[in-house]
Amino acid sequence: MDMDRNKRGSLIEKLYQTQNIMMCELKISRNYGTAHKLTYSDICLLKCVKHNEGARASDLSQYLGITNGAVAQLAKKLDKKGYLEPYRIAGNRKEVYYKLTDTGEAACRGYDGHYGKLKSDLKEYIRGLDEDTTEKIIGMLDLIIKDTAVNENCSIAQIVGQAGHSQGTTLKRCEKCQRIY
Repeated sequence: MDMDRNKRGSLIEKLYQTQNIMMCELKISRNYGTAHKLTYSDICLLKCVKHNEGARASDLSQYLGITNGAVAQLAKKLDKKGYLEPYRIAGNRKEVYYKLTDTGEAACRGYDGHYGKLKSDLKEYIRGLDEDTTEKIIGMLDLIIKDTAVNENCSIAQIVGQAGHSQGTTLKRCEKCQRIY
């Protein structure tokens, strides 16, 4: 009985350790195969532009849960470094849009490649689990997801809720938590 309790306590400690390591990992600027080191915020904006082609800067700020000013500041920095370029649509001088350059595309591929080994290792590990164990792990992760403060503070969830969107309207994806609303 004590051994079982010790294992459960160890599992909880490992979960917190993993969370802390992942948070530390996000603070490290990295070179993803391009000339400059990029922060997690840089990559988030690049990936958001990639996933939301044709989105306005104000849409990007909502998807990322940051201010329009923060998007403009990040975009200006990434524009100077050659990762993305701003553009406007004819007849709409107010709205700013962004598109990735070839270097921006390369950075996104480099980021995906950097985490590719982890994804591959996890897939291989999960293949070795039986269905019951897999379901229990999914349940545990769902519990963590459900009980986090992100549920109340996700910018996309708030926007969708304020607008009174129904199931039939266009879905939006939060770039941070990857949830679709």
